[in-house]
Amino acid sequence: MLNNIFNITKKKFSRSSKLTAHSFFRYTLALAIIIIASSSCKKILDVNSPNAVGDGTIFTSVDGLRSARIGMYSTLQDKNYYGGSYPLVAECYSDDGTTGGYDVIDLNDIASKTVQPSNIYTTNIYSVIYNSIYTANKIINNIDNVPNLDPTEKSNTLGEAMFVRALGEFDLLRMFGEHWDKTSNYGISIVTTSDQPKVAIARSTVDASYKQIISDLTSAIGSLNTFNGNQYVSLTAAKALLARVDLYYGDNANAASLATDVINDNNFSLFGPDNFTNIYTSRLTPESVFELKFDLQNPSAYNTLTYVRDDALRTDVAFLASADLNTFFQSRPTDKRSILVDYVNVDVSIQPDGRTQKYRGEQTKDNSGFIIRLAEVYLIRAEALGKTNGLADLNTIRENRGMGDLTGTDVPDSISFLNAVLDERRAELNFEGHRLFDLARTNNVANILGATVNAIMPIPQREIEGTNNVVVQNPGY
Repeated sequence: MLNNIFNITKKKFSRSSKLTAHSFFRYTLALAIIIIASSSCKKILDVNSPNAVGDGTIFTSVDGLRSARIGMYSTLQDKNYYGGSYPLVAECYSDDGTTGGYDVIDLNDIASKTVQPSNIYTTNIYSVIYNSIYTANKIINNIDNVPNLDPTEKSNTLGEAMFVRALGEFDLLRMFGEHWDKTSNYGISIVTTSDQPKVAIARSTVDASYKQIISDLTSAIGSLNTFNGNQYVSLTAAKALLARVDLYYGDNANAASLATDVINDNNFSLFGPDNFTNIYTSRLTPESVFELKFDLQNPSAYNTLTYVRDDALRTDVAFLASADLNTFFQSRPTDKRSILVDYVNVDVSIQPDGRTQKYRGEQTKDNSGFIIRLAEVYLIRAEALGKTNGLADLNTIRENRGMGDLTGTDVPDSISFLNAVLDERRAELNFEGHRLFDLARTNNVANILGATVNAIMPIPQREIEGTNNVVVQNPGY
């Protein structure tokens, strides 16, 4: 395996004479991450948590199970997943973002939308998401063995694990599968075993992948019973995620019904136009249905990847806000969310691009990972209900961000209404990992990004080679 990785790197450096010593350091660091991620799959609970314990003792006590639960959440916080790269890569492969950084080919390929199967970023993302799935499977398949476990805690922990597995499955499908086409054969490899499979698992169809995700979330909803705050999976979070999945799948009636349950939960509420930035300056606000909380001892990578410091150069910042996003906000002069991107107070080396302000906090760098927010749920219901019944939800978000209401005349048909929803999603959710997937599921990739752009990432080359082509590559790669 190590030989394969270093051969990939050797090929990359032969492609460009511009790579610097700093670039080589970055590649070496990235290779180390890949090696660690790959080996960690063999011992699932080797996570960055002081409470993680060895496989041999993990499920012999309630305390062991609780350690496994913490370890499971830790896998979501990996800097290649919801600790940084997953949402940012999805944004900077779209019209929302671009990349800076040193002359690293893999980073440049994201901005130019020419990602290769050997790309370090997408390879890491693929690996760490499966690591989360394996960790969740460990709990799902062993929880019955834990002695003296309170039934309520058992049910809730099982529900959390089912949610995490479904989240990983859906995130893989969105980034690496043809999620917009239920007839496609290019879904994901569905893994329900506890350990890394000894036999390669072929990809399922997209429809079968969706059915697995929906089944897992339905089980999670049936098991979750305790609300421990929005930094943990809750019944409402499971309903919100299933609403998102149903929207992608085309089950608008169920998406709207589940979204209504979430909106009616008194634990959550929207900020108004004068204080909505609290979402990003505070932690675990009522706008977050499920938020990954970081701290000084366990910082996320968001600030380092998107801001660094006030006087940062383009070379210092990996993921930038595109000039196109600036043009978008200029067309919406009353939209207060424009303050969350900065195109003025940046070094000239960055212009005409800018930087997102959502992940400030250069001292603490404890920026949250926003997995599900209430504003998205309103927009899910708006889209699912359609023009006649969904306009009120669309306007609720607009009002709470300083904008005026749209009328039926503004959105005279279903296409114009969908475009208005997509614009609102872009304004609200930019740099939170939705734009690429929104364009793909609504068949807008060619229109917005270009006819030659592939709507999904390639399956990592090491996965293709490691499974002897049992896992097949996506079309176009």
